[in-house]
Amino acid sequence: MNRRPIYVDQRENRKGDFWYAVRGANGETVLTSKMYRQRWRAVRAARAFITSIAPAPVSFTYWSGPTPASVKAGTSRGKLIQHTERVRC
Repeated sequence: MNRRPIYVDQRENRKGDFWYAVRGANGETVLTSKMYRQRWRAVRAARAFITSIAPAPVSFTYWSGPTPASVKAGTSRGKLIQHTERVRC
């Protein structure tokens, strides 16, 4: 039986807040995490959430590269890249 995946997206804003949101297979947001000050903490929390749920297929999308704070400070290097991982699909 093919199960539709749960979508976990790491998000951020220009102020430097990072969080993750969980969407059901129909695209409806069902959970939004607390705010984190570092991107890596939001990604780590999202990965912990993914491992805590039942063995359901998950599509996890997150960002890497310069943060909004480093761009604002003029110290950013590299490109902002979006990654997608499929877990148990």
